[in-house]
Amino acid sequence: MPKFLGRRLAALVVCLPLFSPIASEAASCRAPTPAEAAIYTTPLLMPGVISPKDGTCFLNNFTVATSDGVRLTANVFLPSGAGDGSKFPAVVYPASWAAADFFEYLGEQQRMALGGYVALAYTARGFYGSEGVVGVASEQDASDFRSVLDWLVANTATDVNRIGAAGISYGAGLSMIGAANDSRVKAVASMSGWANLIDQMYGNSVPNPTWLSILTLSGTFTGNMDPLIYEYDAAIRDPDTSQAKIDEIAAWGVIRSPINAVDALNARKVPVLISKNYQDDMFSPNSTLLMYTRLTGPKKLLLQPGIHASAELPGALLGVDNPVFDQVHRWMDRWLKGIPNGVDTEPKVTMQLKFGGSRDTLSNWPAPELRSTTYYLGPRGNLRWDFGCFCWKGVTGTLGTSPNRQSHGDQIDSLLDTTATTGLIPILSPIMESVGLPVINHMATILAGNGIRYEGDSLNAPLKLRGSPKLQIRAKPNLKRGMLVAYLYDVDWAGFGTLITHGARAVHWASPGVATDFSFDMNAIAYDVPAGHHLVLVFDTADSLYGSPVHWGDMFRMSLPFDGNSQMTMTLPVR
Repeated sequence: MPKFLGRRLAALVVCLPLFSPIASEAASCRAPTPAEAAIYTTPLLMPGVISPKDGTCFLNNFTVATSDGVRLTANVFLPSGAGDGSKFPAVVYPASWAAADFFEYLGEQQRMALGGYVALAYTARGFYGSEGVVGVASEQDASDFRSVLDWLVANTATDVNRIGAAGISYGAGLSMIGAANDSRVKAVASMSGWANLIDQMYGNSVPNPTWLSILTLSGTFTGNMDPLIYEYDAAIRDPDTSQAKIDEIAAWGVIRSPINAVDALNARKVPVLISKNYQDDMFSPNSTLLMYTRLTGPKKLLLQPGIHASAELPGALLGVDNPVFDQVHRWMDRWLKGIPNGVDTEPKVTMQLKFGGSRDTLSNWPAPELRSTTYYLGPRGNLRWDFGCFCWKGVTGTLGTSPNRQSHGDQIDSLLDTTATTGLIPILSPIMESVGLPVINHMATILAGNGIRYEGDSLNAPLKLRGSPKLQIRAKPNLKRGMLVAYLYDVDWAGFGTLITHGARAVHWASPGVATDFSFDMNAIAYDVPAGHHLVLVFDTADSLYGSPVHWGDMFRMSLPFDGNSQMTMTLPVR
């Protein structure tokens, strides 16, 4: 859809009767008339009118002038008593990418107002009715955040010494970066955000075509995108893009990466709560975990199943009880109201199990409760009959607790994909995972010429995986380009494997035939492997989630050279 049409539709939505304009920029409300009080249902249907039920008030269709004259749309919920001269704590909610203040946080804002907060949401520059160009958390976006705080303090009953920032996705990044640049922010809640932008766009030299397409298309439909975004999107997808161009994109992403705001947050010991979802393939958890370790002020980490923003959106939109937002409320109550609710003294990390409702707690991250368990990969070798076990060997490699002493080169090619996959349907498969329906595969269906299985022994006791499996791998691509995609499975006695986690690593300018480092971390997870099952690590060369390093139709081979002097390993953090 053309940009102008998308923006006209957005403007039409803003002007719906539910969100009728307010004449004055000052955030003031009036008492309801007897007729209004008789039919009153919700503040959303009567903007500017004090609720006869709870005393809160909703005001919408404000515009906030920024430092360069651009105007951003905003709305605000006021608590009971906001007009009597009292001052209240406040929380600012920057809208997500391709989302807007007039719908995203309404339920959460109303709930916060009932809790005695001023709750303001605004639409980021360039989206919907907000003017300007989408700059992807640029320095101007940080300046916009300051302008919103200026408006909040000047026009509402906000206590300037008790302001917090909270957001989902793009709003999470804007909250972190905004807080780092404005000392008025005393607490932050970042949900489904990112840490290092280049890690999310091009992690381990692998593009993320599915989610890049979603971001680009949704931004085009709902916003006025900087042309540079399209240029960089195309460059990341192109296997021929030079390293110099990738370095340029990485440099562009530095100021747009919340991990680079950590020093400023630490200098003021700003309390930061972070929430991440395991199946978030847009912004995977790993670099956020690194960012968390660098925070030195009060902090808390929530990890749970779900795709991007799925664990948070019901609370944001509807204001219903929600595990993530319940913790956000406790966080703000502790640091903005001074309520000693224990959120700062209880364990800092909670991890909900994948395919389980229970939550495990850890004292911090990295967690002293965890230990590293190392598995050594052994080659499968050539297909052969072994009279010692009266069985065929060479079908699978080994995954053992003792170092490998065999020498051989296991080889696969990219001619065909295997049945190993992150999911048959991108986005839908991880959604199904997040509600308890796993991605299952039978190990015998993995094509030996295109995939390699390394199988462990049956477990005598449950294995409690908590965090990111780390692979130390060396590989030889036959071309300057190549890729390995890794899948870790929990496999039962019948050979059916449940996907635990996955990851990928690519090279684009390797020396053909020369072994190079292919080490990488798989996505963080909390998962219990039952006793009697065994672990299987699978490598292949393609997956719908991970962009290929070669053009369509091109083929490459990957060889894993084993010898007794150097080891290829998988290290698991276990409890």
